[in-house]
Amino acid sequence: MQFLIIGLAIVSAITLAAALTSLPVRSPTRRRLARLADGSRIPVPQASGEGLFAEDSSGWLIKLLKPVSRQGGKDGKDGKDGKESASHGYNRQRLIEAGYRRASAMVIYSGTRHALAITLPIVFFAMSPAWNLSNFQLIVLLCMAAAVGLVLPSYIVDKKRKARKMDMVLGLPDALDLMVVCVEAGLGINMSLQRISKEFARTHKTLSSEFELVTLEVRAGKSTTQALRTLAERTGVDEIHALVAMLVQTERFGTSLADTLRVHAESLRVQRMQRAEELAGKAPLKMLFPTLLIFAATLMVTVGPGFLQLTAVFRDR
Repeated sequence: MQFLIIGLAIVSAITLAAALTSLPVRSPTRRRLARLADGSRIPVPQASGEGLFAEDSSGWLIKLLKPVSRQGGKDGKDGKDGKESASHGYNRQRLIEAGYRRASAMVIYSGTRHALAITLPIVFFAMSPAWNLSNFQLIVLLCMAAAVGLVLPSYIVDKKRKARKMDMVLGLPDALDLMVVCVEAGLGINMSLQRISKEFARTHKTLSSEFELVTLEVRAGKSTTQALRTLAERTGVDEIHALVAMLVQTERFGTSLADTLRVHAESLRVQRMQRAEELAGKAPLKMLFPTLLIFAATLMVTVGPGFLQLTAVFRDR
């Protein structure tokens, strides 16, 4: 029984770790595109899920998780009603916004959820005889374990998605400042985005990766407008949606691009400052509860011994 528990726990840990860390690898296709473009090496982001042309090297994991995954195929069509396809599209968009763009990401995500929902209750059920639980407590524990197995991968994806969006939002004002410099120097939108992707490869890897993908799509034959709109849909960031709408309107009506970018960058910088002030204003309230706990613990340590001595004195009298 102990070997069974240890084996199931190891399988659960390996499945979750492999699902979250097996996504990005270096691709020869990416290096060939870089050489064909200008002969220079395009920086490869090191963050998880940021590879633009990551090879699918997790075939064994897909084969392991596909039986427990609800996705019948890569397109999400499993022969059921439209609700399943809508759910697939929503989860697929969440994974893309979190940086997981590979076709197998949906199978890994769904399979990991169901595998954990099945494995965790089995592990807790095997360990339950040592805890002397009643039937009701055992049922509640198994339901909670299944719920944790379903929610944990979704929680991790949402955390990664939120952090990725925040990284792009914080780096966007600086990117627009550099774009203003590039535009005033005579570069177009595509060359400006390419320059930003190279300059921001170390400081803001996520934003650099997204702008780089825009330039690669334009080289592949997409129009600049289509590539920018795809960028807005892929990232799901409101600030990038506003930037794309502004760039499209500027290109359509022929207005001054540098002045428009400068005004937009100033507004984004103001929003970033307001966001920092909001977080600073929330800090005292967040510190209130830990401060009360620390004060109570300090009070018990300092006053507690004297109180015990006084109690003993009055008890003797």
